[in-house]
Amino acid sequence: MDAPNYPPAMVFVQPVRLARILDTRNTAIADLMANPAAWAMVLREAPEMAFLVTVGALKQHLGNFSFQDLVAFGAIKPDALDRIDVGLKALGPQL
Repeated sequence: MDAPNYPPAMVFVQPVRLARILDTRNTAIADLMANPAAWAMVLREAPEMAFLVTVGALKQHLGNFSFQDLVAFGAIKPDALDRIDVGLKALGPQL
């Protein structure tokens, strides 16, 4: 069986990143760290995160873990996430 032969694309449109409301459930930790205002809110509610994000076992997953993923490990409390989400919503849409 031969693989299908697809012609090359005629037009390529470069993807763009759209602004959205950040939150602790659907936003990667690395994305929150890259936004100074968002990261300040995280550190205000959970100062231990400044250390935890430097731990080698977690550091490699910052781009695909959210803070909600860390609740299962007891690294952060759900009520802290709720307070952070309120602050992130107040920031409005971010890139």
